[in-house]
Formats: sequence, structure tokens, C-alpha cells
Amino acid sequence: MNTNRQIPASDSSRSISNGVKHLQAIMFDADGTVLDTRELVFAAFEHVMTGHGYAMPPIAEIAKFGGRPTEETYAHFAKNHNNIELRNKHREFQETHLELFDAYEGFDDMVAVLKQAGLKVGMCTNRASNVITLLEHLGMHEHFDAVVHADMVSSFKPDPEGFLKLCKELDVEPSASVMVGDTEADIGAGKVAGAAFTIGLTHGLGTRELLESEGADYVVDHLSEILPIILKH
Repeated sequence: MNTNRQIPASDSSRSISNGVKHLQAIMFDADGTVLDTRELVFAAFEHVMTGHGYAMPPIAEIAKFGGRPTEETYAHFAKNHNNIELRNKHREFQETHLELFDAYEGFDDMVAVLKQAGLKVGMCTNRASNVITLLEHLGMHEHFDAVVHADMVSSFKPDPEGFLKLCKELDVEPSASVMVGDTEADIGAGKVAGAAFTIGLTHGLGTRELLESEGADYVVDHLSEILPIILKH
């Protein structure tokens, strides 16, 4: 399913390695950043909500909970049911409908350049452990030197716990790491953790205005715009 085209990265990696000597790692969010899960997520919400007698909330309203744990969303929209049970049904739906998501174009190529430049690549996500299932489904798990998901922490982004745990697992300094994400929770976590800088992506749930208001150092529309930013540093 992952059809991202691999291209030679030697020239780009040489340029980057010459320009980012103080950087050690690039940390990515999952949903809306690396994985285009919008169809999968909204289909799961519709399945669970309508299956329990609720009207499907407008997508724009659900999107406001982007980057937050799924159980919080159900606690808000389905007050008459146990939000943990609904979250579990949500996960079950997703794990049996993997055809509804894919990777954003260009990620494979970008990771090849980053790794050839000597940078570590990590994932810090508020998605639960099923993020591993999604990554393995696309053959992408090997791209990441470490993954920290919601089942590994006690506090979720924008709390910096996950980011700091990921730094520890990668043996890198937060101040030498970059956080890339599509929601204010991603940017907030990077800021509080003391990341070198943060990059907001608009191809997920977050808007440019929202990401800028959270203090993202850079806001871009596509993964392809990230490498030039890293090169500047």
C-alpha cells in the first residue's frame, strides 16, 4: 500500500550533514503528519457514534480534538456511554479497516536523506499501541529508531513526557531534536520540552493560524518542505 518512490539521497544527505551538525534527531507525530488517517479516523467515529445511538458530529467539531486521546473525544460527544469502551470499539474498527489510510507522499524519501545525514528518526504520538500495527501494515516501522505511543506514558501531548522519553530512548538531547506535527499538542510538547525548533504541518488537522498561534517556529504545507528548513540549521 505504501507506494512512496525511493530516490538516491546521497547529494541531499551530504548537504544536510554539512549544515545540521548540532542536530541529533527529528521527531514526528503519527496521524496527520506521517500517516494520512483522516478517512480511517472519521469512519471509526461514525461507526461507533451511530452504532450507539448518537448522531455523527460534524467533522470540523471532531477535528478540534485532533492530537488528543480518543477517549477524551468520546467523553465529550457520547456522555451517556463509557468513553473507554467506546475508545476500544474505535480501535477495533480501525484495526480491521486498514485499507482506509496511507502514508503521506514523500516520507520514505525524506527519511532516507535524514538517516544518511546521520540523524536519528523518532515518533512521538498520542495514538495508542496500535500505531505499530499501522506502521507495520505500510512497511514503515523500520524507518523509526524509536516510537513512543500513548500506552507508554502517563501524560499525553502537549505534556512533554512522551517527547522527553523519546529523547532518552534515542540518547539525544531535547535541545538537539526537532518536533514535527500537525496539531497544537505537537507544537506545545516540543516547545515545553525545549526542542531545537518545531515544525507545523497543515496537511493534517491543524490550520496555519492554529499552529502559528501555538508558537510553531515554521509552518509548512507538505513534508517536502521540511528538508530545506533542517538544512538552514
